[in-house]
Amino acid sequence: MDMMSLIDTFFKTDDLKALIHQAGQMLNCPMIAIDDAFQIQASYSPENFQDDVFFAALHRGEITYEAILAISQNEQISQGKSVRMQLQDTPYPRCFAALISSEIRIGYLIYVDWKDTLSQVPESDLQMLQTILAKQLLSESSRNRILSSTSEEILVRLLQGEFPSESVFQLQTASSYLAQYHPHRLAVVDLGLYRNLHFGQDTLKTELRYLFYASHPFFYQKQLLFFLTGDHDTTLLHSFSQKFQLRIVISGALDCLYHLPQAYQTAQKALEYMLTQSNQPFVVWAPRLYPRILLSQIQDQDSLCHPAVSALNEYDRSNHTQYCLTLYTYLICHHSLQETCERLFLHRNTALYRIRKMKDQFEIPLDDPEQFLYLLLSVSMILLREGKEELFFSDPTQSL
Repeated sequence: MDMMSLIDTFFKTDDLKALIHQAGQMLNCPMIAIDDAFQIQASYSPENFQDDVFFAALHRGEITYEAILAISQNEQISQGKSVRMQLQDTPYPRCFAALISSEIRIGYLIYVDWKDTLSQVPESDLQMLQTILAKQLLSESSRNRILSSTSEEILVRLLQGEFPSESVFQLQTASSYLAQYHPHRLAVVDLGLYRNLHFGQDTLKTELRYLFYASHPFFYQKQLLFFLTGDHDTTLLHSFSQKFQLRIVISGALDCLYHLPQAYQTAQKALEYMLTQSNQPFVVWAPRLYPRILLSQIQDQDSLCHPAVSALNEYDRSNHTQYCLTLYTYLICHHSLQETCERLFLHRNTALYRIRKMKDQFEIPLDDPEQFLYLLLSVSMILLREGKEELFFSDPTQSL
């Protein structure tokens, strides 16, 4: 491979398409260069090359979600290594390589090894080729970002905090559908369980757009994001998640698109929590998880627990009693003995006995308003640790 000729083209033309064309001819290898948004920026195919997956991608201008997942979830590719894959709907294996410039991943290069000759090319030559293409892609991407941006790129920039004010954001979106788009919620999807090597069939995207029209899905931080509007039937989310093995978190209400970063951050926290709780597909509504997440932050802070409540917990453990549960219920019922009895199905005398014992024997300051929050947090932390989650949270899978 004549690397000096390619370098000469790099300095003379400042054109990614010309570089890809020349490199593809040298290798006699179909190639596609995509940016970090997985949009196709340049390609090359030999005159007699035929492959439905390859040309379908060129027709769309982007690779399928299935291909995106295979690339973004592969640790070797993320680390800058080339990975060879045999796909299920094409006879020609692909080689995927990250395009990295100044330690920043700019995009990816996809080789189609249709003649089974790529392994004969020195690795140093391929690395040099990828470095040249990365630098050219970075140069062109920077120019394009200044001149114009797609709606998807605008949303990614918004999530990355690149707009200093809402007015600047509105100015940027004025000529796109985003200017008149008012979604109700954001869906954040973990794709860790989804597996599909049929790169010619954009199955996930097709189904998503069919079920949730105008949801405008896009990728961010290896996750699939899409929007829900008032017209969407959210009861379809469960079957959708089961069909594709997806773990989905729905954000709180999104009052305007500019507040997308806040909706994403809170939904992301809910997703991170759920991923520690379940390895199965799910759909949960983030606001229903917020109390659980807050309490989980203090769940193991034993040293901060009220000493009297800690002593009460030790008594429960030793004697198989439910004084902590009684304390929690009495507090959330605002010291209403009747409501406490109704919630716990207790006789009035039994509840009175427990309350008096908590005051007299354990010296719990039930009548001190300044101690109320401390007592409530302490006993909540203990009950959560003891597996009493149902006390605090409604079912997060139920729609809001």
